[in-house]
Amino acid sequence: MKKIVGTLFVLWLVGTSCNKFLSSKPTDFVSPAQFYNTPTELNEALAGVYNSLTTVNTYGLLQSFYLVSGTDEGWYKLNTTTPFPGNYDIATSEPKIYATWSDLYTGINRANNLLANIDKPSMDETARGVIKGEALFLRAYMYYLLVTQWGNVPLLLTPTTDSRDVNNPPTPMAQIYDTILANMTTAKDLVNTFTTNGTTVHVSKTACEAMLARVCLKMAGQPLNDASKLSQARDWCDSVMLDHEHSLNPNYSQVFINESQDIYKDAYNEVIWEIEFEGNNQGVVQLGGRWTIYMGVRNVNLNYYSYGFMGPTGYLYKLYGAGDLRRDWAIAPYNYYATNTPTKVYISPTDIYSRTEGKWRREYEVGYPNLANEFNSTNFPVLRYADVLLMFAETENELNGPTQAALDAVNAVRRRAYGFPPNTPVSSVSVVSSILTASGGKGYLTSAPLIPVTLTGGGGTGATGTASVGQSGATAGTVTNIFVSNPGLGYTSTPAVTIGTPWQANTNFAAGTQVFYGSNLYTVTTSGSSSSTPPTQTSGASDPTVTGITFTYAGVPATGTATTGSSLVDIAAGVTQDSLRQMIRDERARELCFEGIRKFDLIRWGILVPQLKMVLADQNAGLSTALKYGLKAYQNVQPKHVWFPIPDMELQLNKAMTQNPLWQ
Repeated sequence: MKKIVGTLFVLWLVGTSCNKFLSSKPTDFVSPAQFYNTPTELNEALAGVYNSLTTVNTYGLLQSFYLVSGTDEGWYKLNTTTPFPGNYDIATSEPKIYATWSDLYTGINRANNLLANIDKPSMDETARGVIKGEALFLRAYMYYLLVTQWGNVPLLLTPTTDSRDVNNPPTPMAQIYDTILANMTTAKDLVNTFTTNGTTVHVSKTACEAMLARVCLKMAGQPLNDASKLSQARDWCDSVMLDHEHSLNPNYSQVFINESQDIYKDAYNEVIWEIEFEGNNQGVVQLGGRWTIYMGVRNVNLNYYSYGFMGPTGYLYKLYGAGDLRRDWAIAPYNYYATNTPTKVYISPTDIYSRTEGKWRREYEVGYPNLANEFNSTNFPVLRYADVLLMFAETENELNGPTQAALDAVNAVRRRAYGFPPNTPVSSVSVVSSILTASGGKGYLTSAPLIPVTLTGGGGTGATGTASVGQSGATAGTVTNIFVSNPGLGYTSTPAVTIGTPWQANTNFAAGTQVFYGSNLYTVTTSGSSSSTPPTQTSGASDPTVTGITFTYAGVPATGTATTGSSLVDIAAGVTQDSLRQMIRDERARELCFEGIRKFDLIRWGILVPQLKMVLADQNAGLSTALKYGLKAYQNVQPKHVWFPIPDMELQLNKAMTQNPLWQ
């Protein structure tokens, strides 16, 4: 079972003073005199603070999807005229913006109530300190989300108990950031270590350190441009690295599979902190998330249901080098056939603009039925060790140039990306980079739409592929696309490509298997073992007394052509500071895409608008006519979009609040 869920049943009734913070009567308030009286009640209240980050308006959907699309990594893949924040089509009255604002302040007030009553019960002081530390961190993190998205906002550090107390002036950003740093620094010395927690869902010492690095790095960039924070960010990253509680999982995809399978701890503990979800909201517990239903691989059937609303940009796809294993995990290489038994259909290697995000794949979920258009239990990663390494490399390069320490950190991430041990130097890699069909062939079974592909020769090892067969219309029964499922290593020349299962003597074949021999394709009619005589006929069935089992002629097998490519893995010494700066920025896109970080990276670097206008040119050239609606975000973005507008509802209630200047 999930770690926090058991304490959440009563939490919608505790730790809050009003349903819509600063805007409505306190309809669900529980008097402090009636609560916070035992250690159990403190823990229940703490779970309520965590729960504030799981609502549909926060990481349950909006914060993890709506408010982070419209970057150089992803675009909103829905043709609609409805205003949408991810398309920078935002009005000050936008309800989604207000909903997130409101829920974050509700969570802050839950934390304020808990902290105001933290000393009430008689209990072990270390345990009390852990609860206090987690509450301080969570409140600080919610303020971080507010200040990075809205700028100057009210800083409220005591409980709001009077619904008439709504006139709270904005606090300067620098003061908010200083409070965030102070609270997180205090929390660091109160919370448990990651090892003691044994889970990614409770805040740990290393989570505090990693988040302090992120906050300092943001303060060093726009709009504060406080360069003094660079060294602090580097030192916090160094603290995480020296704690030795986290390392890179050698399998990039497993990091995200773990989040769908309730795996909170493994030998690597790459995820430092994540937002936890539970169930599909079909029972008493209503703690499921919807974000993967919007961000997953497109499938509008019953099983693995996902709208597929996150479209990766061509810019992101082309950032990956040949053999980078992250590309075809982060960017799904397939969609699903329209059946309730989902079957993958691979996308043409030349079609890079019609794909969907693929980091979290609903086919890996466990424990709950996959229901159409509902909720699920996949967790959302907020902090990963790979991010810590890249933040360290960035800050070290800015402070001291391209030192070996900076190169070691970024190269560890790059080596893992190509399938090598993170701490072993690798200069370059040569791989099979693509396979194209030279001939679609004919006679393939539509009941077996995925055909094995074998690559031989070329000086390398390990390359494999999978071919998709058309299911209907003119392409039915022909090979339409081939996906490189493993690029292999060490290819110095083009390998030979065979599509289908090759006939072999004295081999058991199941009925329905399709094999090729020479230029002919056959379907095995009955299970059994082949003889030493291959089928050679070009019509009808073979004589099983000769061929061992019956092989029925199906048609002409498809042929394919492979291309090889090579990529540098390690960034070598001698690179300039400017070059390494850009390499690290690109590496952050490749490694951390779709994790809600990129937009805020572009803002702190001061390049949001020019970067998105560059993507506009690429998208305009690459998108098909049917997908041109995907240009909206890049056409609409303006300098004011580094902030969200202060919601109209807040301005109507809070007369001490003013609108962000660029939105006036």
